[in-house]
Amino acid sequence: MIFQSGLARPWRGADIRNFIVLALFFMAACTPAEPPLSPQARAFKEEVAKVLAYMQESLGELTARNDVPAIDSVLGGLAKSMDGMCIECPYRSAVLNKNGVLLTTFPKSEIIGRNFSAYTLVLEPLRHQKISQRRVFQGDGTKFYFISAPLLHNRQVMGVVALGLTTADVEIKWGITEKEFLAINFNVP
Repeated sequence: MIFQSGLARPWRGADIRNFIVLALFFMAACTPAEPPLSPQARAFKEEVAKVLAYMQESLGELTARNDVPAIDSVLGGLAKSMDGMCIECPYRSAVLNKNGVLLTTFPKSEIIGRNFSAYTLVLEPLRHQKISQRRVFQGDGTKFYFISAPLLHNRQVMGVVALGLTTADVEIKWGITEKEFLAINFNVP
């Protein structure tokens, strides 16, 4: 018999299992972690990252102090500087405290004081210090895209800043589909 020559032996169950595990490991290692972004999505991600970084830097301490007038001033000033970024300017923005309670919005909204702590859009930045994005429908069916980021002060989460974009901004101005928007990972450069 050919296998008795000592040169080769039949595969046993453990050999097959090890081969399959090794093959799956190499396939996973060769698979890109994130699909490449289109040039439009890359430009959008870079622009949003700048805005979020500014908001995080400017609002962390103010949120820790619960200084709503100062937060309003930062949000209002930022809205003026973003005119070229959007069709339906200004972007909607909101700041929530570390308990998920809405402190303020720009432009002003009647929902200030509501607790959003059960929403994934708020939970992810509060619990995991990660930027999160979601599609949200308002009561009238209007679709918005929101990006939320943690606000830190002395390395502790003090709240969340959320940036709301209209479908016109995401899909028309930037040329990004909903699927592509939801696939962008704002947590990596």
